[in-house]
Amino acid sequence: MSEVIRFDSVSFIRNDKTILQDIQFSLSQGESLAIIGRNGAGKTTLINLLFGYLWPTIGTVSAFGETYGETPMAPLQNKMGIVQPGHQETLLQRLSCLEMVLTGVIGTLGLYKEPTPTQTKLAINLLNTIGLVHKADQAYNTLSSGEKMKVLLLRAFGEGKELLILDEPTAALDLTARIDFVTSLSLLKNRNPNLTRILITHRIEEIPEDFHKILLLKEGKVLAFGEKKSVFTDSNLSNLYDLNLSVSEKKGQFHITVLSH
Repeated sequence: MSEVIRFDSVSFIRNDKTILQDIQFSLSQGESLAIIGRNGAGKTTLINLLFGYLWPTIGTVSAFGETYGETPMAPLQNKMGIVQPGHQETLLQRLSCLEMVLTGVIGTLGLYKEPTPTQTKLAINLLNTIGLVHKADQAYNTLSSGEKMKVLLLRAFGEGKELLILDEPTAALDLTARIDFVTSLSLLKNRNPNLTRILITHRIEEIPEDFHKILLLKEGKVLAFGEKKSVFTDSNLSNLYDLNLSVSEKKGQFHITVLSH
């Protein structure tokens, strides 16, 4: 499979403070990666580097076989979709459910022209995929928290997206809404098996079962990277959270038990 993302010895320094140090990992087409770190670990900076909003102080970032700084960013960014709840809601909350999804299909922050019949059909099909087509004409800001997150997911999925980035999408959801969102995420993956996904979170319980790769980020450094079972060890997670922890697995889901402080 072709490589979608590569961070090659990337460090980012701001005001003499090292935010990220020697980040090294790659992701191939169709893979799903969860990046886990505590607050201040550098997760947001890593996303901004990935989108080309920031540039590495040291090292290189590549996407879809192109190295940042050597090629125009817009075509690469157009292949990426992101779910960032707070920021996107502020910009788009006055739209209807269908209009929100259409902005993703068209690739704009608002609806400035009449969508084509093909674009509208695609948006409706996407809503139907995750069981929200009956909400098409409802105002986005009147939806439940779980429904809003699913609409943001569809918006990010858009058209022609090859990489989907989810920035703590379920942090504000209750258990039922969280499970519903994860189900929707799997349905969209089934619709496009080649879709590469990156989930940013600080809780291992929120990682869907079909995310098989894990990157642990601590104080700007990669603590561990690889397959879920090899990364989720007592030692690695105790180190990540600075606690004495025990990790258990049941039906693909991992859980933490605190042994002592």
